[in-house]
Amino acid sequence: MGRSWLEDSRRYWKEKQAREVLEELATTGESVAGFARRKGISSKRIAYWRTRLGARAKPQFVAVTLPAGAPPGSIELSAGGVVVRVREGLDVEHVARLVEAIGRRVGSAC
Repeated sequence: MGRSWLEDSRRYWKEKQAREVLEELATTGESVAGFARRKGISSKRIAYWRTRLGARAKPQFVAVTLPAGAPPGSIELSAGGVVVRVREGLDVEHVARLVEAIGRRVGSAC
């Protein structure tokens, strides 16, 4: 059985270890400083890996009501420099998966 990330906290982290730490941090609701202090690790290390892995909140969808009589056609979504045009009436879950996939791809290119 492998060592825990805490046992390796003085050594360089690999991506897997960093993801585990960031996932645990996200579930605690603690501040980075408080979490790092409690775990005995550097808050700068957490900040570095957050930036490197592009850790950020998942996209949230907001319901939009088009005005009555709006012409049918396409809907344009724009965020973070990415523009997505989809035809009206496309399945909302399909659009959500598309936007999340693009977000992951754009985030990994940064």
